[in-house]
Amino acid sequence: MKQSTIPNQHQLQPPPVIVEGKEEWEVSQVLDSKLKRGTLWYLVEWKGFHEDPPRTTWEPASTLTSSPDIVKDFHTLYPDNPGPNASRV
Repeated sequence: MKQSTIPNQHQLQPPPVIVEGKEEWEVSQVLDSKLKRGTLWYLVEWKGFHEDPPRTTWEPASTLTSSPDIVKDFHTLYPDNPGPNASRV
């Protein structure tokens, strides 16, 4: 729970959404990508987590199947970053 700007008030984190029977949190945006041991990873900012700095985690590309438009937008802005067609080393 994060302290809000109102004294004695706390902001609750958003609940996950259910996608194909699994709990998932919504992606706000993809900030970066990298290849690690032949696996594509994305630095993800999560929607609804009102923190400073924003909550981010590195996630394997396989966990972002529910956010293809956000991943596509990232690669449109940063075409030189590793992406789905990057060679696996």
